[in-house]
Amino acid sequence: MDKKSIIGFILIGVILIVWVYIMSQQKPKPQIDKPKTEITQKDSLKQDTVKKDSLKSEVKKDTLDINAKLLEKYGKLFFNLSVEYSKADSNAIGEKIIIVENDKVYMEFTNYGGALRKYIVKGFKKWDGDIIQLIDWNAQKELSLFFTSKDGKNIHSKDLVFTCNYNPWQKVNIENEKEFKLIYSLIINSDSSQVIRKIYTFNPSSYEFDVKYELLNSDKYISNDYYEVTWGSSLNLTEYRSDEEATFAEAYAYMGGEITTLTAERFDSYNEKKISGSTDYVSSRNKYFGVFIIPLSRKGDGAFLRGKKEKLKDEGVRNMYEIAVRMDIKNEKLDTASFQIIITPIDYKILKSYNKELELTMRFPLDFIVRPIAQYFIIPFFLFLHSFIPNYGIVIIIFAIVLKILLNPLTKKQMESMKRMGKLSPKINKIREKYKDDPNKANAQIMKLYREEKINPAGGCLPLLLQLPILYALFAVFRSTIELRQAYFFWWIKDLSTPDVILTLPFKIPIFGINQIAGVATLMGITMFIQQKMTVTDPKQKMMVYLMPILLTFLFYSFPAGLNLYYFVFNLLSIGQQIYNTKFKKEEPEEEKPKNELKKKKSFMDRVSEYAEKKAKQTRRR
Repeated sequence: MDKKSIIGFILIGVILIVWVYIMSQQKPKPQIDKPKTEITQKDSLKQDTVKKDSLKSEVKKDTLDINAKLLEKYGKLFFNLSVEYSKADSNAIGEKIIIVENDKVYMEFTNYGGALRKYIVKGFKKWDGDIIQLIDWNAQKELSLFFTSKDGKNIHSKDLVFTCNYNPWQKVNIENEKEFKLIYSLIINSDSSQVIRKIYTFNPSSYEFDVKYELLNSDKYISNDYYEVTWGSSLNLTEYRSDEEATFAEAYAYMGGEITTLTAERFDSYNEKKISGSTDYVSSRNKYFGVFIIPLSRKGDGAFLRGKKEKLKDEGVRNMYEIAVRMDIKNEKLDTASFQIIITPIDYKILKSYNKELELTMRFPLDFIVRPIAQYFIIPFFLFLHSFIPNYGIVIIIFAIVLKILLNPLTKKQMESMKRMGKLSPKINKIREKYKDDPNKANAQIMKLYREEKINPAGGCLPLLLQLPILYALFAVFRSTIELRQAYFFWWIKDLSTPDVILTLPFKIPIFGINQIAGVATLMGITMFIQQKMTVTDPKQKMMVYLMPILLTFLFYSFPAGLNLYYFVFNLLSIGQQIYNTKFKKEEPEEEKPKNELKKKKSFMDRVSEYAEKKAKQTRRR
């Protein structure tokens, strides 16, 4: 290829490149972006509008559904006054809480239900050192009115929003503001002619307060002409063992001079009592605290109690109760009723001070026997000693000494009887050996021997039987009396109302179901063994020397330390007395009684002996 041809091809290539470049610059821009963008924006606006309309319709539908449910639940009169309706309405008044306190209690009230939502008892601690707040954490609203509306709906005022005139979280110390009143109003209709009003008044330095209910034109919104003042749940638990605390939890109604008790029995359903008649008060309690609703202006017209058991974790259990006082409406235009509300420690002095028989709620095992001993002897004596002896452990020791002195005549007879029985053992053994083939004859001869020696074989048991009511009373007092709750004695004994555990086993002892070793109970068992060793002389009863102390010690491991302390001291005193009688006291010669004295009047032993001889003769005839 010549030079000219090469130059020509180069020029053609340059021309083609320039032409392509020019043509590319003159092509129109694609017509896609702008039209498509406009269409997308319009569609998006339409979609947003559709979504908003759909959302509005869904909200409207949800609102209608909620309103329909509330209307079904509360009826036309009360559905828009309910807490549920208020929470769904952004313009509604929210919850307002006020704090009222004195030197004994801290309380919180809420406009939701015009109710008591928290009650802290000052000066007391739970087993773990936390504060004692008695209002059930799940319920949170107590002292509700329950009635049937004109719509036929069951209404609890705790579910309704009341109006009030205080600032949220306002704090009132009634020690300083003694005339303070807390007023809640439930305005049912637009012209305020139908109103339920709750007026609380408070007492400085007291566990009590009053509440007055005013019902204006009640015939417009209440059917059946009555309502109930209710406490809808049990007080919160305060102790380490919920299952033990449940054994003390009960509900009560005091009516016509008699107290009716209800104890929760089932886990799956409530058992209840609905009682008509003049009502002085209703109450429920846990182990150490109780609540009382007491009509003041007039007595109640009936009582309602119900309860059931509730399972808790770690094999715990709780008894749940609901109590209520029924009040018949006497005046449909303006009906009023006042109540005294007492939420208090179950303290005998406090309950007794109201003179309303509130102390009857302090229940004891074998109540008809134990109550008089506990209320008129043990508790007053304890309180008397504690008035100048601050340590309840020392009070228990002194009590054991005093009781030992009072029971000394019985103990003396017991020891004398056992001593004389010991002397007769060789003769009794000879009789049994002689009549080993005829047990009835042997028993008849032994009874005859007792009669001749003027010995009552039951004489050694009689003092023990007479002490049983005192034992039951002490057991009840030490377990349930709040004075001994968390009462410190010394060293490891920090609570006289519970077992003084010094060791926890990794397993449970069979039969007794315990895995904790108590210190004072162990000491008590040792003294019981020593006492048995000194008392039991019959070789055939040797097993009892070892078996009884062991069994009773295991049993007492679950008993309060105060009760074990009492028996430990009582046993020490008995051992000392027995040592003195055996080693230091001179034996008095027995008085010889004339033989004809046996012929005067037949004693109980004479009759027993004659009966035994008669049975022996009948057996031989056969």
